[in-house]
Amino acid sequence: MSKRKLIENTELGHAIDLSQWSTVNIDKLSKHNQIVYEKRKKAVEMYFADHSHFEIEDKTGLHRNEVARLVKRCLALDAQKAPWGYRALIPNKRITVYKRENLPNAEFESSGMNGSFELLLETYPTIRDEIHRLYYRKKSRSVSDPVTRGKDIHRAMVKECRKVGLKAPNDYPFNTKEVARRSLYSYLKTLEDHDINKASGRYGQDISKLIKSTGSDEVYRQIIRPYEQVQFDGHKIDLHAVLVLKTPEGDDIYTVIDRIWLLVIFDVGTRTILGHYLSFNREYSSTDVLHCIRNSVVPWVPKILTIPGLQYPTDGGYPSTIIEETQWAIWDEILYDQAKANLATIVKDRLKQVVKCRVNPGKVGFPIKRAHIERWFGIFEENGFHRLPSTTGSNSKDPRRANPSKLAKKHRITVQHVEELVDVMIADYNGTEHEGVNFMTPLETMKSRLQNFSVNQLPEEQRNEVAFLSLQTTREIKGDVKHGRRPYIQYENVRYTSSLLSRSPGLIGKKVDIFVNVDDLRVIRAFLPDGSELGKLKAAGKWGITPHTLQVRREIFRLKRKKLIRYSSSENPIEVYQKFLGEGAKTSSRKAGKAYELSRNQERNKDVSLEQDDHIDQPSLPGEVCQTEVNSNNTISANPKKIVKPTEEDKHGDSRKFRRAIIY
Repeated sequence: MSKRKLIENTELGHAIDLSQWSTVNIDKLSKHNQIVYEKRKKAVEMYFADHSHFEIEDKTGLHRNEVARLVKRCLALDAQKAPWGYRALIPNKRITVYKRENLPNAEFESSGMNGSFELLLETYPTIRDEIHRLYYRKKSRSVSDPVTRGKDIHRAMVKECRKVGLKAPNDYPFNTKEVARRSLYSYLKTLEDHDINKASGRYGQDISKLIKSTGSDEVYRQIIRPYEQVQFDGHKIDLHAVLVLKTPEGDDIYTVIDRIWLLVIFDVGTRTILGHYLSFNREYSSTDVLHCIRNSVVPWVPKILTIPGLQYPTDGGYPSTIIEETQWAIWDEILYDQAKANLATIVKDRLKQVVKCRVNPGKVGFPIKRAHIERWFGIFEENGFHRLPSTTGSNSKDPRRANPSKLAKKHRITVQHVEELVDVMIADYNGTEHEGVNFMTPLETMKSRLQNFSVNQLPEEQRNEVAFLSLQTTREIKGDVKHGRRPYIQYENVRYTSSLLSRSPGLIGKKVDIFVNVDDLRVIRAFLPDGSELGKLKAAGKWGITPHTLQVRREIFRLKRKKLIRYSSSENPIEVYQKFLGEGAKTSSRKAGKAYELSRNQERNKDVSLEQDDHIDQPSLPGEVCQTEVNSNNTISANPKKIVKPTEEDKHGDSRKFRRAIIY
């Protein structure tokens, strides 16, 4: 290729951009080699500056053929697919691998073995494939070692050589002293250097995850603004606690709960814990995640402490109560892993519809991207629960692990105590100096940063705690006047109706939007297709008496199908389920956790109003809408009524207000 064609060749891209070439530290070269290097560099630069061959030779003394050779060396690609650049001009530097033409044979005189192993793999690809399969631990149906040793790879290579027809003693590698063992080991080292991501799997899953999660060219932005980015994660606390059960005779029975999940939302910019939630389920659920999100937005309320001597720190607490600007504050972006509960549709929906934030899920088991919260969990355990007698320690060999279940019963470390301890410990953390924020406390950092930055807050009309736990779905109104069935809707195997719906057969067959509080299924809210509110619908029978979650209802019907529990129409299914858990909790940690979660839910929702609406609310949006009303014959008719025409201000108003007002 001529010089001009080479310079104007667009396919070479950045390879001919000399500013992108790797440089050379000439101080490491000898005086003679420095002079040679500088001449070569000047010649190449003049070449790309389109100087004539005569000018280049006059200035550097290098002939045009030598300059062309040097240019080709500079444009050659290294193992990382980058041009060698100025590095190729270093005297005596080898940039290409020696390529042999024929394999050595003992029958004929050979000058050496250089390049023989590379030629062997090139000539017989099946040998190379077998080496790669064993080294990179590629999937195989056969049972083998987790990591294949070098000598085992060598044995397999020799076997493969015989398969392709190579024979001892004349054919390579059988004509070498160790049958190319050293050449193989050098090649394996080259494989590791060439693809560290694949080779890291040989050193264990943790090392592989660390290698794959770090070292990329990605530049992480510095987060300093409060609520710009938060991280969410769940951590199983290294502790056993006891649940106190009452027998019919009034005696206390202590049953151990060995799985306690701490869910936390962590503000990256200020290192502040915004909120948390404790789950006593075997695995934390999507509802538990929603509770944590709600607790991080809704202003914090201190617990009534029952542990003697335990009190909240004077300088600690949670920002949602201490700092006015953070009350009902919402974040811009949330990071979490792809655990099943985190990826639930309702979680992503509530984050986008209520919090209105970007969702950035990472890979399962790759906590490197959420290093702040992962590090916090470790510090939290060491400074807190690892100091209690019923701790399980950080691993099975931890000397602090000394029969935690027995000690939990002995010292009466109850789940209520754990809840109080977590609340106080996080409040204390928020008020403790932190190296990551210039030795200020997280709360002080947030107060200071809020003088320069602002955060988004939920508008007054949208501040409803139930909104964080709601899901929206559609149901058809059922019923049959001929058979005496009043209108109702069916949701999760239970009928829902109201005094208004039950006397409105004109709505049978129509589809309505319903909003369900997954934390309390006793009452749901329904809306007609035109947006008009149908009001609250109450669960039929005993289902509408005791608070229960969506998860609990599904569990009850699952047990009923398996004939593990039975209940009649006159019995309260929640109480039957509670009794079932109470009996099993004496011996089962899983049932003990479910029993405590059920009692917590009932305590949370005991004061919730179940009053039904006896009318249909009018839409709050301006314009001509379909107003529904009850006729004298107890049916509902839809009559168009003219509403006041919208003003210009109404036309440009925030339409989200109406949508927000009904999602709860």
